[in-house]
Amino acid sequence: MKIKYIFKNTVLFLLLLLYNFTTAQCFQKISTGDSHSAAVGTDGSLWTWGQNTNGQLGDGTTVNKSSPTQIGSATNWSNLSASENHAFAIKNDGTLWGWGSNINGLLGDGTSIDKYIPTQIGTDTNWSTIKAGNYFTLALKTDGTLWGWGVNLYGQLGDGTTAGRNIPMQIGTANNWSAISSGFHHAVALKTDGTLWTWGLNNNGQLGDGTNIDKNMPVQVGNATNWSTISAGEYRTNAIKTDGTLWGFGSNGYGQLGDGTTVNKNVPTQAGTATNWNILNSGAFQTLALKTDGTLWAFGNNTYGELGDGTTIDKNVPIQIGTNANWNIINTGLHHSMALKSDGSLWTWGQNTNGQLGDGTNVSKIIPTPIACPLLSTIYITGASKLKVYPNPAHGFLKIEAGEPILQTIITDCNGRIIKTDKQDATTVTLSIENLQAGSYFLKIVTPNGNSAAKFVKE
Repeated sequence: MKIKYIFKNTVLFLLLLLYNFTTAQCFQKISTGDSHSAAVGTDGSLWTWGQNTNGQLGDGTTVNKSSPTQIGSATNWSNLSASENHAFAIKNDGTLWGWGSNINGLLGDGTSIDKYIPTQIGTDTNWSTIKAGNYFTLALKTDGTLWGWGVNLYGQLGDGTTAGRNIPMQIGTANNWSAISSGFHHAVALKTDGTLWTWGLNNNGQLGDGTNIDKNMPVQVGNATNWSTISAGEYRTNAIKTDGTLWGFGSNGYGQLGDGTTVNKNVPTQAGTATNWNILNSGAFQTLALKTDGTLWAFGNNTYGELGDGTTIDKNVPIQIGTNANWNIINTGLHHSMALKSDGSLWTWGQNTNGQLGDGTNVSKIIPTPIACPLLSTIYITGASKLKVYPNPAHGFLKIEAGEPILQTIITDCNGRIIKTDKQDATTVTLSIENLQAGSYFLKIVTPNGNSAAKFVKE
């Protein structure tokens, strides 16, 4: 009776919490590298896919993966950043982890040895934000201090030198940094007072200070105090002000500044006149941006369809991608892009020669393509053995795997009504859901040691 009571009340809580979700909640964070991708699941699990030549997927191998692959069993990942051939992530406990290529000490663990699984960087427990650039990395701590490591040939670490570092080193003494972005040998950051700062390589005016001279320490860009969002790409910077205007400076050969030209700019230049921009992400030579109405826009290089507009033609002004107005997270890498909608669904497009889109193929896509949840997270209610329930979203069946016999499965709708119940006696069960209407459901799984519940979506 006690188990039934716990199950009933927990499911009621879950119903109240998830009632308005009508599609699968797969991922909450995403990041693109050059030819690989990474994501944090809604349960805090870590997933990667794509190219793996340097162990940048973190699965202990160097074998490419064309579908999302879970890395370890930890469910306390909170932040991540993928770059060329490596990646970083932060756990809920504030620890920092890195894996993949470690040339020139870019993982920050004091060595130059590649790591094929997530490896803790130092012992600090107050990391809050991580941004991996090309061969260098920036990070913020919870105390507002700024740190960097890796290659420093152009002063991109901002420590006043051009000496490389293989462990995190503090940049200056300021403790009011609020946002950071790492590009191709240059860096951009915001302070809590809304000021914009840049440093590193400046050959294309990507520092925005009106010159093309490299800087090895943070330099303020103008005197504006209303910058709100920043993103550094390859040889350029894109930014948004608090008034919702969109700006860019640096390399513009593909129209990646979005100002209607292909002419480089060494000072911030406004892109159009719209005042409702709020989210932005710069890839190598393309830019994605969201407006406050949830619409998705793109501009710049489109060789592999990385803009997602159904063509491979470059654009030098922002163009809307599709008509959906429920996009809320975007990320774009070398030649591929990813985005999350407010319903939690993941969409990818662009180059896919290494499986970096995660759709199980190596075929490039020129429009956003949905990626099915690789595994439905199980919600534990008692001490039942670990379960796997997949795929999610599901069409005709659900597969359930357990470490002990599954005795019964019960499907209920979002109002708690029992829709389907089946007696079972196996550790692996294939459950037919062909007759269910499209929508969200809850699955109760009964085993000898207790009950578990999970949410799934029938499409």
